[in-house]
This record gives sequence, structure tokens and C-alpha cells, in this order.
Amino acid sequence: MIEIRGISKSFQGEKAVDSLSLTVHKGAIYGLLGSNGAGKTTLLKTLAGIYRPEEGTVKIGGQPVFESPQVKQNLIFMPDSPYFFPQASLKTMAAFYRSVYPGFSDKRFEELGTVFRLDMGRKLSRFSKGMQRQAAFWLALSCRPDVLIMDEPIDGLDPVMRRQIKNLLFQEVAERELTVLISSHNLREIEDLCDHVGIMHQGRMLVEKDLDDLKADTHKVQVAFRDERHASALAAKLQILHQERRGSVDLYIVKGDRERISKVIHVYEPYVFDLLPLTLEEIFIYEMGDAGYDAQPILL
Repeated sequence: MIEIRGISKSFQGEKAVDSLSLTVHKGAIYGLLGSNGAGKTTLLKTLAGIYRPEEGTVKIGGQPVFESPQVKQNLIFMPDSPYFFPQASLKTMAAFYRSVYPGFSDKRFEELGTVFRLDMGRKLSRFSKGMQRQAAFWLALSCRPDVLIMDEPIDGLDPVMRRQIKNLLFQEVAERELTVLISSHNLREIEDLCDHVGIMHQGRMLVEKDLDDLKADTHKVQVAFRDERHASALAAKLQILHQERRGSVDLYIVKGDRERISKVIHVYEPYVFDLLPLTLEEIFIYEMGDAGYDAQPILL
């Protein structure tokens, strides 16, 4: 559905996106993660046809996106800060969206009114940040797009509304095969929503995998060896992203097959051995650390 091949985009001589390729299949929810300044927003705006890539191609449904009104009529981009016309009400913005997007459904707009319950006649500039975010979702989903691109979409929403919106997205994906690309620093929400994840760093794609495969490929290992030399020998046999000692127990973050990791460690007959799952946030931290982007201890 979404095909990005070797795109690059620079600002004032500095590359924000560097020879990046990406595929998102129809009906998927793709989570885009990355360090601050990794190029996520630039990638999303290029995908939405706001920026023209300097190199490479961006296609949706086999059609180029930039300067293609037909493709953009079925695509909604929700920026991190929702934009509405000055002095506009929700009713005014709905009329505008209705005139621009052929797929706008009055029936769906009325149905969503039972979820968001916002005053349609009130100026959107007087809404709180969370209410403006709700209005943006209301308008976007009423257009019934084929592709929904979102930059930090849940920022400012309360927990109840976050759950409501997640349920709406799941419904749209299940019923219409809506394709969703979402960028967020809230990794807990990404973990709940997405079935595929990409991690960007310095304009490039560091890791891209199905979420279940990503979690199955990285493990937390707690082990207490009978001989300290066994711990040293382990580094040559496993791909270790991180290690530290907590008392007599060694903690490792290891990439690889679960069965192989267990087999390698059991050879040394350790006193203690636990193989634990990692959260997406933990995987992100250790992947970024392996790429040289990690937190350094600071004394204040």
C-alpha cells in the first residue's frame, strides 16, 4: 500500500532523511519510533506529499503522492499540533472537509458525535489541547480515508479518550482495512496499537520488524554463574546489547533466538537463570544504546 524507496530530504545542507526505504501493507498499523531529531516528522510530511523528496520515490497504491490530488483525497495527515482556520467552529471545519474529501460521510460524522461530544458551534481556538485533538480525530475519521498518517496523535488526551480512539482505529482497520502510520514517543500506546514497528536514528531506519518478531528477538537474561569465567565466555557466543551486575546476578540484554540463548547458558549450569520478555520501551532504549545514542550518568 505505502512504498517508500531510497528517499532523502535535507534542510540547509543537513540530511533529515537519508536514503530511507519503508513498506506499510494495506490494513496495517505501523508505529514509527526514533530519537529526537531522527527525521520522523520529515518522513511523515514527505509521505503525506507536503515535502518533495530530493531522491527516491513515495507511492501509495502504486501512485506517486507529491502533487497528486487524487491520492491526497484518500489520505489524511494529522500533525502534532492540530490546525484549524482562525475563528472556525467544528461545524465550519466539517463543511470544509466535506468540500475537499469526496469520502466524507455525514452519517459517520453524526455517529462519531456520540463519542466525542464536542460543541459544534464553539470556536475551536477556545477548545483545550485535548479537545482540539478530539476534533481533529472526529474530522479525520469522518473522511473515511484509505491512509491515516499521525504525528504524536494522543498527546493531550485523557486515558478514557485514548481508549476510545484506539477502539475506533481498530474498528476502521478491521472493517475498511484502513492503513495507519503513527509516530509517537509514547511507546506504551504504540505497543498497544501497532502490529509493525520501525525505529529511526539520524535519518535512517535502524530496525524494522513485526512487533511480535521484534519482541521475540530481544530478551532480558538474569543469570548467576558458578564461575566468573563463564560470564566472560558468554560475550563471545551471544549478541549482547547491554550487561550489568546486580549483586551476584548478571543482567544481560541479548538479541537472538530464545532456544539458542537458553542452550548456550545451560551449558555452564548456572545457579540462577531467568529468560524474561522486554517491553517495547526497553527494546527501544537498548537498540538506541547499541547505535551510540544512550543516556550518560549525570551528577548534579
